[in-house]
Amino acid sequence: MHYRIGILGGSFDPIHLAHIEAARTAREFSVLDFVYLVPAGNPYHREPLAGSAAARLAMCELAAQENNWLKVTDVDVVRSGNTYTVDTLTELREEFEQLQPGDSAEWFLILGADAYRDFPQWKDPELISQCVSILVVARPGENHTQHESFPCTFIDIPGWEISSSGIRQRFEQGDSIEGLVTPSVRKYITQHNLYASSPKTANHGTTN
Repeated sequence: MHYRIGILGGSFDPIHLAHIEAARTAREFSVLDFVYLVPAGNPYHREPLAGSAAARLAMCELAAQENNWLKVTDVDVVRSGNTYTVDTLTELREEFEQLQPGDSAEWFLILGADAYRDFPQWKDPELISQCVSILVVARPGENHTQHESFPCTFIDIPGWEISSSGIRQRFEQGDSIEGLVTPSVRKYITQHNLYASSPKTANHGTTN
């Protein structure tokens, strides 16, 4: 059997509805069988994350339960040291071959416009581009210029005004995050008081 598999990596701190919509749009556009969510372990080029790896992985798994075409892998979370996309791809492909011998797969890397802009500076971009087709989900007004050496397919998505940092800030301030994340993720954040600097009474929306 032949599979078409998408890969969407990110901090997912927390995973929100715009992440899911980007994955859904890419899946429908490229007729993918499913999309892997790959929560980051220790991104080499970023500040420490607010949510623990275990919490971010748990939230991705909750989001995937509400969207059965999403799958979650902990490949980056369990890897020690810095995580690089080229290593993630290698492990996912090897895992697929071990679990589904005889089957084949075509891989699609889903990126945002900002990530694609910086793609030539990534570790081994040539090797990555040989292993996957690159799908770039771009919001209105974002740059649609392709790198000559690393062609991609641009996919337009709605300009959702949602960000993980904004959700963390809203939670810390006691504002509702309803409608920004899935109900199960909202419940998890609230129950664990995940992004509050100190315990507080807040209107984060219902948790039932």
